[in-house]
Amino acid sequence: MDKRILKSLFFNTWIMREIGTIRQIQPKLINQIKPTKGRQKNIKVGPLVVSVLVPLILLVPVQINVHPPMILAERFWPGAGWIEIFVLEIYSFVLTYLILYKEKIKKMRLRYWLFFSVIFFLQLFLGLLVNEKFLMSGKLHLPVPALIVAGPIYRGGGSLFMLILLLSTIVILGPAWCSHLCYIGAWDGFASSRRRGRPKPFSRKYSIIFRYFMLASVLIVAFLMHKLGVNALTATLFAAMFGLVELALMYLVSWRLGYMFHCTTFCPIGSLVTLLSKLYPARIRIDHNTCTLCNACTVSCRYDALRAEDIKKGKAGWNCTLCGDCLDSCHADSIYLSFFGSKKNAWSYYIATVIGVHTVFLALARL
Repeated sequence: MDKRILKSLFFNTWIMREIGTIRQIQPKLINQIKPTKGRQKNIKVGPLVVSVLVPLILLVPVQINVHPPMILAERFWPGAGWIEIFVLEIYSFVLTYLILYKEKIKKMRLRYWLFFSVIFFLQLFLGLLVNEKFLMSGKLHLPVPALIVAGPIYRGGGSLFMLILLLSTIVILGPAWCSHLCYIGAWDGFASSRRRGRPKPFSRKYSIIFRYFMLASVLIVAFLMHKLGVNALTATLFAAMFGLVELALMYLVSWRLGYMFHCTTFCPIGSLVTLLSKLYPARIRIDHNTCTLCNACTVSCRYDALRAEDIKKGKAGWNCTLCGDCLDSCHADSIYLSFFGSKKNAWSYYIATVIGVHTVFLALARL
């Protein structure tokens, strides 16, 4: 029998077995859990299934069809890619379960976001110092998010993989790139979390103006470098300086003011993601009938998206990335995620999908 047919049969059997396993352990999880305030009282199997299916659907075709292999374990030991996928399935399931029914999203989100970033950069260093198998196929480039859009413009074409990945993520998850998936943004989140109490953001008006000025500037400079024939070394040094400025802003501004200045004001990719995500059908809403105006959500939000005027309007502001931190901060359960106008299970399925994509990034995202 053809090997592809056998692999397809194996894939289908595996999916059915995973779903069956989840249904078997669901009653045990229900007995063990003590729901926190604001959480669902009954564990729903749907979001947990989503957290398993998303990595399966995205990773199995890569394992079967892509050569040379993209899944790291497969590069070192033929057949081990299936083991890595299985381990990642467990990781995705457990992480989704913890976020929905056990831990606070703000606490867990920063941890798994930083974990992804550490794995991303660890593979970069191992690839440079130990074995090239830790690197993705293709030419090495600096891990500066602005290069996702500036790189193809400077080169006048070439690989569009990262740009396509970014746009695909926006279609599936809206602005979640900036709160769950960006390998640099995780460190801005860490820096801003060091300050306790209410964040001290700048003027929102001037922040928005500056962020889109930065986006336009990066695009224009990349285009001029291409037209003027600036050599690769000079362009690389320019990009490296840009990256160092990003790190300095995280320490000098985000750390001290307690909000994500780099991601909300400086980063060109953050500006692009926020703009395009306005087409995404999910929004953070506030129920005025139950809101007590305690402003706990304002303190919790590190993206400067829940000022007093936003709460008054009943929705998060321009910078919202659907991180979910505000959901746990609301003592009255007045904040919810609306998807196409409906809030029923919207957050559960959304965060399950986010975790599934995060798991895929763990497997595939490298330089």
